[in-house]
Amino acid sequence: MSQPQDNSSSHVKKYERKVRPGLTVLSQGEPMIWLSGGALALALLMIFGLLGLIIYQGMASFWPGRLYLVTLKDGSVMMGELTAEEDYTLGSAASATTENTTSTPEPSHRWQYRTDNFEFKAPQSGTYQWVTQAELSDTPPTMPEWAMLFERTKLGRFIGTPQRFVTSKTRPISSDEDDLRDIHAFFTNNQTSLPVPDPQDDDAQKEFATTLESLEKEIETVQAKLDVLQAENTQSFITQNRNGTQDLVGVTESGQLVPLGDVEDGENLVAIREVIEGPQATYDAYQQHHQSARESVHAIDRIAEYEVGESSRRQEEARLELRSQELANDVFVEGLANEIYNLKIELNAIQDDKQKDIRIVDRAARVQGKDSAMAKVGPDLVAALNSQRTSEESRIETRLNEIEQLLDQVPPTVRQAVNHFVDVRFDVDNEIAALQERIGEIEDRNNRFGLFAVTAEGTEAELKLGDIVRAFPANQLDWMGRLSVYGSRWGEFLLADPREANSEGGVFPAIWGTIAMTMIMSLIVVPFGVLAALYLREYAKSGPIVSIIRISINNLAGVPSIVFGVFGYGFLILVVGAYIDGGPGNANLPTMPKLWWWLTATGLAIVAFTAFITTSYSLGSRKVLTRMRTPTLGIVSLLLWILSTVAFIALIAFTPDFHGFYQANLPNPTFGKGGLLWASLTLALLTLPVVIVATEEALAAVPNSLREGSYGCGASKWQTIRRIVLPHALPGIMTGMILAMARGAGEVAPLMLVGVLKLAPELPVDLSAPFVHLDRSFMHLGFHIFDLGFQSPNSEAAKPMVFTTTLLLITVIATLNLFAIWLRARLRKRFQSGEF
Repeated sequence: MSQPQDNSSSHVKKYERKVRPGLTVLSQGEPMIWLSGGALALALLMIFGLLGLIIYQGMASFWPGRLYLVTLKDGSVMMGELTAEEDYTLGSAASATTENTTSTPEPSHRWQYRTDNFEFKAPQSGTYQWVTQAELSDTPPTMPEWAMLFERTKLGRFIGTPQRFVTSKTRPISSDEDDLRDIHAFFTNNQTSLPVPDPQDDDAQKEFATTLESLEKEIETVQAKLDVLQAENTQSFITQNRNGTQDLVGVTESGQLVPLGDVEDGENLVAIREVIEGPQATYDAYQQHHQSARESVHAIDRIAEYEVGESSRRQEEARLELRSQELANDVFVEGLANEIYNLKIELNAIQDDKQKDIRIVDRAARVQGKDSAMAKVGPDLVAALNSQRTSEESRIETRLNEIEQLLDQVPPTVRQAVNHFVDVRFDVDNEIAALQERIGEIEDRNNRFGLFAVTAEGTEAELKLGDIVRAFPANQLDWMGRLSVYGSRWGEFLLADPREANSEGGVFPAIWGTIAMTMIMSLIVVPFGVLAALYLREYAKSGPIVSIIRISINNLAGVPSIVFGVFGYGFLILVVGAYIDGGPGNANLPTMPKLWWWLTATGLAIVAFTAFITTSYSLGSRKVLTRMRTPTLGIVSLLLWILSTVAFIALIAFTPDFHGFYQANLPNPTFGKGGLLWASLTLALLTLPVVIVATEEALAAVPNSLREGSYGCGASKWQTIRRIVLPHALPGIMTGMILAMARGAGEVAPLMLVGVLKLAPELPVDLSAPFVHLDRSFMHLGFHIFDLGFQSPNSEAAKPMVFTTTLLLITVIATLNLFAIWLRARLRKRFQSGEF
């Protein structure tokens, strides 16, 4: 084999571009080269400029700034974070003193501050405030050392100076104190219910008056004992909590604050407060207790979301089971079930009151003695109260018996469903009451702590520790401190739920919803798009029908996206979803008479069988059929299959015996409303042309030599497609999927009609069965951007979040695309050896 010659000694001349004489510069194509290169440079500049703007604005929105105290010429002060400053020119009209005086425009400067503190502002005041150079006083803006920014879960941010930190401790109430209070309240409130003797019986009247007088004295005695006991408990409480290094104050029953040293003997305190004064001490106490307070808030959220939610779901399942029995047996007993529950609640309350009164009377006899007036009149008082309750009990029991007789007339399964529903409601009420008690205990622990701060105007505000997300002295932070706040804000943004009308907090539900919708859309559109392209490229013969289909696909790619949203809402939700929920009647579709339905079903069976036989005969006997018979049988088979399909759809749509899968849920729709399924299907239809076109191009790029080699080895057409064509076309198919994902993930207009929400209460994909909830609405990053920019009540404050969410959406789409590109590269590398 000869060695290749060196380029220097080669006789083949290199191509050199020469200018032919007599040709103009235009005819040589030089301007087009520069024009096309300039267009490319301009396009790249626009793309990278847009990305640069989004990255800069998005990354800078969470960086903590300094807080400035600004004094204006009118004497007012304001404190806020400097967000922007600019030069501007005053117009001549603004600076003219008279109509005849002319003046030239004057340059000036102004600053924009974010001042927040919404609870102390007028409703029309915004988040930001511009201050011009002419409005500033002679005192320049300062950066107070202890100006702090508090980010809260409610009412937005607060900017102020910390003053004091208060820790409250509630005085525990002893059982004896509770007993005395109950005794005093019982006899004070109910002594008028004592049976009055006959007015003609003077002795009875005198004895009754004596008894009442003794009872009044004993009531006063009980109150005196209660006062003494409260005073003793208060002194014991003060002794246990007194500390010479602490500044303690007591809280009276009226809410008055009294220094602990000034508490008089016999005075009752309900709580003691430890007050820490000064900004540094207040901030130190905040740092000490804030983490535990936030953990308590998260614990409350978990209880409310999971445990209370699970109990509520159990009750709803029992109600749906009862509703299903009603529909199956054509009865309505849910109202009776609710009435049974309410009557039993009343009956239990009456019985509890009876038992409580008996315990109070027994306790009064032990406290005051068996010979006391309370011990004597107590049983009579209980009997008088019970006589009133007995009549109410009789009414309730009579009504329960009537309901029981009505339920005896319904099937046993319905009665069981009613009893089960009532039992579940009682169980759920007990569970929720216990959970609410736990939540109350946690809130009481959190409410022990209070941080007091003052605004620049001198207004004091109490900030609940559990409501504060983060707080920091902005003017004391070094670069590491500011970086820590920056990272904390990003972490909250990516992992937390939104708050304050989506203008603050996180976007985790929107991230989750975007990814879930995009993945389900891809799982729907890729198989259908690949199958359609496979038939058009490998099986269909060129002709007018195939040409019309290809033109339709290309035109479908140019349809505005909102049209797909209208189709999804008008057909998928109002027709298909309503049909799934409650059958044809719920979807406003007519129903066939049963006779016609069965006749149509019989006809469908005959037509489908004929189509199957015709197709099998046409495909299996091609070699012995004449050229005229083969296309004729094919056309006949096609028409029969079309007729069978139409008949099948009509049977399904107009069936008289189908009433939906979720009829018990109506009138609350399950699939007859926007949800993850309809959003994914709508965007799959939107991106279907992209996948079909890309797949066709990928199939066309597979060399015919590979097909011919496969046929030469004896493979059938399907074996060739499955083992040769599709593997080599997979990189191109993945390209179509990448384009479809990028197109679908960024769409907003269709989603506004088919399932996206401003704030979704539940995630569409979670850890509760069936894990993927196709009927749930969801949040989406694209709609979140639209909502922040145009529907937020405070769109000015939400402006930085628009850029940050846009950056996040681009990052999510890029991440999904990079994964698909990596997979495509692996597939291309795998089959690279088979490409010519």
